[in-house]
Amino acid sequence: MQTWAKRGLQTALVTGGLLMLGTGIASADENPVSPDTPASPLDLNVTVPIDEANNAIGTPFGQADLPAGKTELSTKPVTKAANEAAKQIDQASPISQSTLGGATKADGAGAFTPSGHNLKGNKVVGDVVVPIQIVDNAVAVLGDAKVEGGNHQQTWTHNQDVDTTGEGSGLAGNVVNLDWAAPVQLAGNGVGLAGGSGRVNGGSASQSATETGNTTTNGNDASASGNVVGGQLATPVQVTGNAASWILGNAHSEGYNADTSATSGGWIKTAGDEGAASGNVGAVPVALPVKFNDNAASAWGSNAHSNSNSTADAKAGDKTPGFKDTPAYVQTTGQNSFADGTVLAPQTADVANVSNVAATWIGNAATGKPGAMERQASGNTTGSNVDAGGFVQSTGDGAAGSANVVDPALAAPVEVTCIGGSHIGNANAAGCVNDVTANAGNGSHTTGDNSTLTGNVVNTQDALAPEVYGVGGSFIGQGTASATETKNVTAGAYDGTTGNDSSGSGNIVQVPTAVPTEVLGTGGSFIGQGSGTAQETKTVSGGGGGNTNDDNGFLSSNLATTPVSLPVQAFGVGGTFIGQGHGKASGDTTSNAGGDVHATGDKGAGAGNLVHVPVSEPTQVHGIGGALAGIGTGASDNLTDSKAGGKGTASGKDGALAGNIVQGPIGGSVPVAGHGVGAAGIGRGTSVNDVVSTAGGDSATNGDGGAIAGDIVGAEALPVVPAANDAVSGAGGIAHGTGTDTTNSTSGGNLSTSGVEGSLSGDILDIPAAADPKAFGDAVAAVGSVSKAQADNQTIGQVGGDAVTDGDSGSLSGVNLHHPLVLIVPADALEVPVLANADSDTKDVTSINGEDSSLPLDLPKGSELGATTLPALPANGVPGLPGAAQTMPAAERADSPVKSTPVQLSGLESIQKQLANLGNAGGKLSNLGHLGGGAPQLPTPAQRADEAPGLSSAPAAPALPATPALPGAPELHTAKLPSLEDAKFTPKTETPALATADSSPLSMFRDLIAKLTGKFHTQG
Repeated sequence: MQTWAKRGLQTALVTGGLLMLGTGIASADENPVSPDTPASPLDLNVTVPIDEANNAIGTPFGQADLPAGKTELSTKPVTKAANEAAKQIDQASPISQSTLGGATKADGAGAFTPSGHNLKGNKVVGDVVVPIQIVDNAVAVLGDAKVEGGNHQQTWTHNQDVDTTGEGSGLAGNVVNLDWAAPVQLAGNGVGLAGGSGRVNGGSASQSATETGNTTTNGNDASASGNVVGGQLATPVQVTGNAASWILGNAHSEGYNADTSATSGGWIKTAGDEGAASGNVGAVPVALPVKFNDNAASAWGSNAHSNSNSTADAKAGDKTPGFKDTPAYVQTTGQNSFADGTVLAPQTADVANVSNVAATWIGNAATGKPGAMERQASGNTTGSNVDAGGFVQSTGDGAAGSANVVDPALAAPVEVTCIGGSHIGNANAAGCVNDVTANAGNGSHTTGDNSTLTGNVVNTQDALAPEVYGVGGSFIGQGTASATETKNVTAGAYDGTTGNDSSGSGNIVQVPTAVPTEVLGTGGSFIGQGSGTAQETKTVSGGGGGNTNDDNGFLSSNLATTPVSLPVQAFGVGGTFIGQGHGKASGDTTSNAGGDVHATGDKGAGAGNLVHVPVSEPTQVHGIGGALAGIGTGASDNLTDSKAGGKGTASGKDGALAGNIVQGPIGGSVPVAGHGVGAAGIGRGTSVNDVVSTAGGDSATNGDGGAIAGDIVGAEALPVVPAANDAVSGAGGIAHGTGTDTTNSTSGGNLSTSGVEGSLSGDILDIPAAADPKAFGDAVAAVGSVSKAQADNQTIGQVGGDAVTDGDSGSLSGVNLHHPLVLIVPADALEVPVLANADSDTKDVTSINGEDSSLPLDLPKGSELGATTLPALPANGVPGLPGAAQTMPAAERADSPVKSTPVQLSGLESIQKQLANLGNAGGKLSNLGHLGGGAPQLPTPAQRADEAPGLSSAPAAPALPATPALPGAPELHTAKLPSLEDAKFTPKTETPALATADSSPLSMFRDLIAKLTGKFHTQG
C-alpha cells in the first residue's frame, strides 16, 4: 500500500507540470549512471530518474511528511525490443550459400557474399534524459509545514558515440542523432495558503544531467551518404527558493542554495569528397536554462519572504581541433563533388529567467537581505553559464553546389530580475546579484575555389540582452529594489571563404548585431513610493568581421554586411504622480557588432565587391526625474562604448564590375539624460554621460586596369543629438537638470582607391553629412515655477575623412567627388520664463571634423519674458555683420506690462567664415576643378533697398523674419536674409573643361554639390 501511495504521489508531482514520455517503470535500485555504449542502427530511449525527499504538507490536522525515494521511469522496456529487432535486420541475411544450392567460386558458377550490414551503416539514435529532483519543499493549507533543508544531490551521466561510414556506397552511413538533457529541479520552496504557514530553513540541492556523444561518419566517393542530422539540447528547468502566500497565509524560504546543469551532444565530423549529396550536416545546438527562483509573492493580507542563491548552466555541443587548430563543432568536406559538404547549423544560447521578484497585492513581500549590497554580504544571487555550438568548417574546391555554410548564431538571455512591485502593500527586492555568460557559435570557414555555387556563407550573428531589473514600483504602497549585474553575451565570430577561379562561389552575407536592450535602476509610484537602484557591467558582441578572396572569378567573393550596434537603455529614472519615485543607476556597456571586412576580385567579373553599412547609434534615456504632485529624482552614471564594423578593403585590379565598395556608415548617439520635470512637485535629474560611438572605418580598394572597378560610393552619416540637462517646470513646480555630457562619435574614415589605366574605375562619390541639433542646458518655467539647468557639454564628431584617388579623367577614372556637409542647430542654454524663474548655466564645446562649430543662441540671463512680449534684436548691432538691426523704440514698448531684455544673437560671424571656406572646400573635387574662391559677398543696402525699406544707408544685417504680433506686443521690423543661391562657383582654370561641361552629368553633380554646400553647410 505504501508503494502505491508513493508512486501515486510521484505521478501527481510530475504530471502537475510536465508531460512525461515513456511508460515503463524500472527498479529504483537501477544504477542511473550508464557507461559508454555503441549505438545500434535504431536506438531510441527516454529516461526519467526521480529523486524525491524531505517534502512536507501542512494540514488542519498537522504536518504530513511525504515519503522519500528514488524511482526511474523509462521507455527502455518498450524500445528495447525494437532496438534488438533493428540489430537483427542489420546483421542477418535471408539468403545464404545453402539457399543457392551450395554454389562456390570453385564450382565456377559464381558465389554469393552476404552483406555485413543490411542497413548500410545508417543509424537513428536518440537519448532524452529528464532527471527530476523534488526536495525540501513545504506546502501549507489551513495548517503549518516546516522543513529543515538537507543536502541533496542527483547526477545522471550517459555518453554514446555514433561511429559509422558510407564511403564508396549509396544511401549509406547517414546518421540522425538527438541528445537532450532536460533536468528539472523543484527545491526549497515555501507555500502558505488560507492561513497556512509554509517555511523552509536552509538546505541545498545539486543536480547534473549529462547526455553526450560525438558523431563520426563518411560519405566520400558516395551518393547520398555520410549525412548527419543532429540535435543537441540542454534545457534545465529550475524552480527553487520561492515563497508564495495567499489569503492570510505565510511563506518563507530562507538561505536556500540550488544549482543545476545540463550538458548534451558532442562534435560532428563527416566528409563528402568526390560524392553527390553526401557529407552534409544539419545541426541544432540549443542551450536554454529556464529559471524561476527566489521570488516572493503575496496576496490578500498574506506575507512572503525569500532569500536564496541559485545557478543554472547549460552546454549544447562540443568541440574538437579543426581548421588551423581552431576548436570546431562541425567539420565536413565537399571537394570535387556535387551538393556535398554543406552545413546548416542554427546555434542558440539563451536564458529565460524570472528571479528575485517581490510582488504583493494587499500584503507584504520581500526577497533578499536589505542592505546586502551595501554590506557586500552574501545576498540572493543568481547566474548562468550558457554555451551552444561552435566553429563550423567545410571545403568545396572543384565542386558544384557544395560546402555552403548557413550558421545563424543567437545569444539572447531574457531576464526579469530584482523587481519590487506593490498594489496596496509593501514589496522589497534587495541585494540581488546576477552574473550571466552566454555564447552561441564561433564563426565559420569554407572554400569554393575552381567551383560553381560553392563555398558561400550566409548567417546572422545576434547578441541580444533584453532585460528589466532593479525596478521598484507601487500603486498605493511601497516598492523598492536594488541590484547589481555582470553580463557577457557573444554570438558568432569571423567568417572566411575563398572563390578563386570560380563562379558564384566564395560569397559572404552576414548581419551581425549587438543590441543590449534594458530598463534598470528605475523607481515609480502612483500614490505611494517607488525606488530602484542598479549597477551593471555589460559586454555584448555579435560577429567578428569577414574575409573572402577571389582571383579570376565570376560573381564570386563578394561580401555584404550590415553590422548594427544599438544599445537601447533606460536607467536611473524616477517618476511619480502623488508620491515619491526615485531611480539611481550606474552603467558600463560595451557593444560591438562585426569587424574588419575584406573582399578580393582581381581579374574577375562581378567579383570582390563589398557592401558595408555599419550602424552604431546608442540611444539612452537616463538620469531623469519627474514629478506631478510629489518628488521624483533620477541619477545616472553612464559609460558606453559602441562600435559597428571596422575597416573595409577590396580589390578589383584588371577586373570588370569588381572590387567596388558601397559603404554607408551611420555613427552617432542620442543621449537623453539629466532632465528634471516638475509640476506641483519637485523633479531632479542628474547625469554623468560618456559615450564613444564608432561606425565603420577607412575604406580602400583598387581598380587599376579595370572596367567599373575599384569605385567607392558612400554617404556617411553622423547624427548626434545631445539632449541633456534640461529643466522644465510649471504650476508650482521645481525642476533641476544637472550634469555633464561627453559624446565622441565617428562615422566612416579615409577613402583610398585608384583607377589608373581603367575605365570608370577608381572613382569616388561620397557625401559625408553630420547633423547636430543641440538641445541641452535649457530652462523652461511657467507660472509660479522654478527651473534650473546646469550643463557641461562636449560633442566631438568626425564624419568621413580624406579621399584620395588617381586615374585618367578622360576615361572617367580617378574622379573624386567628395565633400562633407555639416548642419548644426543650436538650441542650447535657452532661458524661457513665463511669470516664473528660469536659469541656465551652460558650457559647450562642439567640434565637428576638427573645427569648433559652436554657435550659441544666448537668451537674457536672469530676466523674465512677458507672456505678450517678444524678444528684440540688440540696438548696437549684431556682431560679425555690418550695420545694426532695428529695435523697437522705447515708446512702442512703453505699454508692455513686463520689461524685456533684447536678444543677443551672437556668433553669426561664423556664417561668413564658413561661406568663405566654401571656396577652399571645392579643392576636394580634385579632377573636376576647385570650387570658386572666396565667399559670396553680402549685398549692399542699395542692392537690397526694395527688400528692406526704411533702413539706414549703412550695410544692413539680416533681421529675423516677420512675426505676427501678439496682443499688446510691439512689431518687429524685418529684413530678408541674402540668398545663398547667389554663390557662384567656377572650375579651376588649369583643369581642362569637358566639351559639355555645362550640361554633363558630372557638371550637373558639381553644381548640385555647390548649391547643397551653400545652403546646408551652415554651422549655426
